[in-house]
Amino acid sequence: MDFDDIEKAVGQTSSVSGKAGAHKLTLRERFRRAMFYQDVDLLPNFEFGYWDETLTTWHEQGLPKDIKDEGTAYDYFGIEHWDMINVNPSPFEVCKPKTLEETDEYRTYRDGYGCVARINKYGHKSIPHFIDFPVKDRKSWEPFKAALEPDDPRRYKHLDTSVKRLRKSPNPVGVYGGSMVGVARNIIGFQGIAMMQLEDPELLREIIDTFGRCAVGVLERALPKIQVDFCMGWEDICFNQGPIVSPSFFREVAGPWYRRIADVLTAHGCCIYTTDTDGNLMPIVEAFLDNGLNTMFPVEVHAGTDPCLLRERYGKRVRIWGGMCKMKLAESKEAIDRELERLRPYVEQGAFLPGVDHRVPANVSFANYLHYLDRKRELFHIGGIPKY
Repeated sequence: MDFDDIEKAVGQTSSVSGKAGAHKLTLRERFRRAMFYQDVDLLPNFEFGYWDETLTTWHEQGLPKDIKDEGTAYDYFGIEHWDMINVNPSPFEVCKPKTLEETDEYRTYRDGYGCVARINKYGHKSIPHFIDFPVKDRKSWEPFKAALEPDDPRRYKHLDTSVKRLRKSPNPVGVYGGSMVGVARNIIGFQGIAMMQLEDPELLREIIDTFGRCAVGVLERALPKIQVDFCMGWEDICFNQGPIVSPSFFREVAGPWYRRIADVLTAHGCCIYTTDTDGNLMPIVEAFLDNGLNTMFPVEVHAGTDPCLLRERYGKRVRIWGGMCKMKLAESKEAIDRELERLRPYVEQGAFLPGVDHRVPANVSFANYLHYLDRKRELFHIGGIPKY
């Protein structure tokens, strides 16, 4: 059976007799039906979370003080969630984290990968300012190559326990699909990886191949143990003009690994394959789709990835998870309404789970966020029971 055949078969197994809602569907059933363009009584209500400062800011605007983290916030707002089996396709740490310098204003530190960064200690915490990255050449790459051995038993230390717990989960069950370029960028640096594709493309190919082999090896070992509903990787490699490596290099070098992962997933009955890719992914969407990755997440609108354009251009080839512009949440209730109405006809086409296209920033008011959640429920028949 090819990918499309498996897709149809999995979609059929999630059907219920009569109309959707003839009996109460679990969230897992609703997810599977929604992602296969089938009717559901309520769409899954998924969101991406919040900046650290957002909930603290909302406490001054009416959010109860005991709502202090993502878990309590999701429960309060009626946001649903998925579960992930506990298996690790990432490189292990190659050194001990260490504080290198600390003042009243900032801390400079080295993380477990050897990246050196500085972060402010007070006020709104910034994204860390990275100063140095460990991988500069083949010699400095070697420790990471060893840390990506797929047969390392540490990767599977918690696998059996999580599988046992999730076999009867009412929530969608996912598996991590690793990273071909995103984590490589973290250890090489933005400028470093951009230059490496020109100055030492063979080394960059070797690095991507090593990440790919680790991801495939982990999936081949984990997937026989449990039926998963989706696979999610991590490729935070795009900015507002596109990816940090050329689209042709990405297609040629990373594309075959996506295809191998898609084939492994298909062989185990999983056909929803996505990866967390911020920024403008339009230049590499076709490389994803042509190699089996069929769901775009989180579809960051302000950066240039328009969910409406994705659906118009690629039709039902592309599924969408996210796509609600976070910038509109900070503008006004009217702006929120307009954006939701813009998305509405595409959500109604199916396989579109609307949610904020990244973490909600602290400049979004509590009142605007509640308005967004209420309007989303009203327009799209979203699940989850709020407590506010």
